[in-house]
Amino acid sequence: PEAVKGAVEAGMGISIVSEATIAKELKLETLEVLELDPPMHRPFSFVHQKQKFRVRVMDELLEFARGYCEKED
Repeated sequence: PEAVKGAVEAGMGISIVSEATIAKELKLETLEVLELDPPMHRPFSFVHQKQKFRVRVMDELLEFARGYCEKED
């Protein structure tokens, strides 16, 4: 992401990135967001280290995310 942000800041084009990726640049006003209409959505996946067990907090995060996504639909 840093190379892409640097290229956009240098005036070499535009890019599609998560707003979370450019939080610092938005505060510094070196980049700005162009809203899309209709908005663009993309799928995300949870990934974790392959292991024999899952910690409870992992299951809680998955449950929270699934609930949040169901509300957004």
